[in-house]
Amino acid sequence: MQQARQLSQPNRLISRPQPGRGAEIKTQPAARLKKGKFILILVTCFLLSLVVVGQYSSLVILNYRLGSVRTELSVVRETSRGLELEAAQLSSLERIDQIAREDLGMVEPDMSQMRIITAGR
Repeated sequence: MQQARQLSQPNRLISRPQPGRGAEIKTQPAARLKKGKFILILVTCFLLSLVVVGQYSSLVILNYRLGSVRTELSVVRETSRGLELEAAQLSSLERIDQIAREDLGMVEPDMSQMRIITAGR
């Protein structure tokens, strides 16, 4: 009967199904699909790990900056305290009186040099 088919349709080749090949052809797309899913999962995990590493490095950089700013803030506070103390010392009345007497040669006026003026009505 095959000979009759081959004679009536000479361009068509008829091949017998070979044992084991039919199952191989059907499982090949499934294997490709599994392999594609695996590669997709692997690439997704890689990208997520890159995001995590990037966020961690950003956190480390920001923590370093925070530490340096805290150090700078403490230095500025100490400088401010020192300047406030110096301003208080320089503006004390005793110091001004000492500079007036020693450096400028000033003296307190006598009672004869003072005049008391009252407001008249």
